[in-house]
Amino acid sequence: MSHVTPIKPDFTLPKNFCADPANAWTIPARFYTSPEVFEQEKELIFARSWLCVGHVSEVAEPNAYITREVIGESILVVRGRDRVLRAFYNVCPHRGHQLLSGDGKARNVITCPYHAWAFKLDGELAHARNCENVANFDKTKADLVPVQVEEYGGFVFINMDPAAGSVEQQLPGLQSKLLEARPNAGSLKLAARFVTRTPANWKNIVDNYLECYHCGPAHPGFADSVQVDRYWHTLHGNWTLQFGYARPSEQSFNFEASDDAAFHGFWLWPCTMFNVTPMPDMMTVIYEFPVDADTTLQHYDIYFANEELTPEQEQLIAWYRDVFRPEDLRLVESVQKGLKSRGYRGQGRIMADSTGSGISEHGIAHFHNLVAGVFAQPRPDDC
Repeated sequence: MSHVTPIKPDFTLPKNFCADPANAWTIPARFYTSPEVFEQEKELIFARSWLCVGHVSEVAEPNAYITREVIGESILVVRGRDRVLRAFYNVCPHRGHQLLSGDGKARNVITCPYHAWAFKLDGELAHARNCENVANFDKTKADLVPVQVEEYGGFVFINMDPAAGSVEQQLPGLQSKLLEARPNAGSLKLAARFVTRTPANWKNIVDNYLECYHCGPAHPGFADSVQVDRYWHTLHGNWTLQFGYARPSEQSFNFEASDDAAFHGFWLWPCTMFNVTPMPDMMTVIYEFPVDADTTLQHYDIYFANEELTPEQEQLIAWYRDVFRPEDLRLVESVQKGLKSRGYRGQGRIMADSTGSGISEHGIAHFHNLVAGVFAQPRPDDC
């Protein structure tokens, strides 16, 4: 039986919610704004799911580390001297002080800034000052607490559930499809990162990603490059793929025209987005790290194969930074405010058409059906 606090009736959904995209409405507004809902999500979704936290290039070398903040937890991912990748809660078992911040190269031991307890990169306690004079001190009970970590498709995933299966079990078939679209995904290099503390619920941001209905009105530069009449959104359980043929545009993606140039937009449950652009050897990734019901910390990363960027690549990064990214940020911030308005009727009609066209919102219905599975009213035999 789960130890999670039972979900209140107002915060439950039928399991078949949004199962029929043609006659679907969004989840009620309270699911985007309620702190109580977010507390449930922390335990039922984010503490039990594989979460993408970075690219393998960030922790490629021995001693390289990154830290990430998600649902109030700081997670440390570090490459050991033995080249094994490990993850831990970024907290000293002595008194709870955080061990490292940001990212970089760790020394051969990680020393807590508070009382100088030192830990090997495999999490084992190396030394605790004065421990030899403390009665019944047991070093084996003072190691760092591990978090599951996997390298998958060129990216780093963590899971706080020690009993969780593999990333492939959560996202079956994703890696092969991603590498089909961008075979060198694992050897790309981080070229730019935009970090925003976005005043929007994480599901609001996912909704925005899962449809191109807004592309024409809100993204004129992007819309000039994507062929919406040759654009499909296919659903694969815990991940989806938006695929659309591309054309060169002076407003956004300016590349040599070809018949197979395309966009691939992968959404991964619960809230990561991989984007393979028609530009050669390029990807962008949206990492969502939920903070509270109204706030999401986002990393928007741009990757290229080459380290020395060309003027055209620099120009494209500037377009993402100054045009495309702000367009989406304004949208989700406005929606978050509107969801709290007396003038919003509580749910919005999902505009899914029968053909699954480029402007159909059936991807949102699919996502909301997955959310409903988390918030379904438990049956007596579930307990």
